[in-house]
Amino acid sequence: MTELSIKEAEQLLAGVVIPPRPSVVTAVMEERSRPEPDIKRIAHLVSSDVGLAAAMLKAINSPLYGLRRSVTNIDQAVSLLGMKSVSSLVLGLALRKAMPTSGLERFWDSAARTALICSHLTKVLEISSREDAYLFGLFRDCGIPLLIQRFPDYKATLGMANSEHERSFTDVEDERHGTNHAVVGSLLARSWHLPEILREAIRNHHDCEVFNSSLPADALNLIAVGHVASHIENSLSRLAQDSEWERQRHAVLGQLMLSEADLEDIQLESRELLSDAAC
Repeated sequence: MTELSIKEAEQLLAGVVIPPRPSVVTAVMEERSRPEPDIKRIAHLVSSDVGLAAAMLKAINSPLYGLRRSVTNIDQAVSLLGMKSVSSLVLGLALRKAMPTSGLERFWDSAARTALICSHLTKVLEISSREDAYLFGLFRDCGIPLLIQRFPDYKATLGMANSEHERSFTDVEDERHGTNHAVVGSLLARSWHLPEILREAIRNHHDCEVFNSSLPADALNLIAVGHVASHIENSLSRLAQDSEWERQRHAVLGQLMLSEADLEDIQLESRELLSDAAC
């Protein structure tokens, strides 16, 4: 599926407000793009945002990074993570800060756990980049808070879409609102200058036929990893039936070349990872 034109995007947004990329993110990404990035300047940029700095220290000291010693300041964090990981982490942390959050704490906690599992899976399966997988886990459903803010009845739509057994999640959204969270999320990702591979994965992650499409393998792998991560996270935090997983299960396992036994092992490892992260 090709990128939307500006006119198409305006029609599909239908009044949805896309938050601008925060200035600290812009500054970090600009510094990263320089031939010789200044790590001390990156540390200064992150440290200038107290909330972002605290969130970064919390993240880097989580099991995701498996560090043997605690990191206590941003200079250490930037030196240990490297430029790509720092910029990815800054993007993810800034996303939550820039989005509507009232009453959505559970949503953001779920997104963080899904991102953690996505990153872990790419390491285990040796596919894609851990940083890209982590960002995909965070951004894949970021259109949902924006649609909740835009449409008073959108939470009812979520309930319908989650219980739908025949149509895709986004088909239900399109029918009721003329747009869907995958499109909105991909437009936000474009506005924030995320890599095209992430934008494609975000836009197409609910497409029932995506694994028969011509999307690049990296995008398909991200989508597949996202389905596995979401399924594992759902199994731990929700009682509702995971109809999306039931529709895509065989295609996802085929894309990642996993057996049912492999999936069971991954589920166990991921549950242990989330258990450790909660400590």
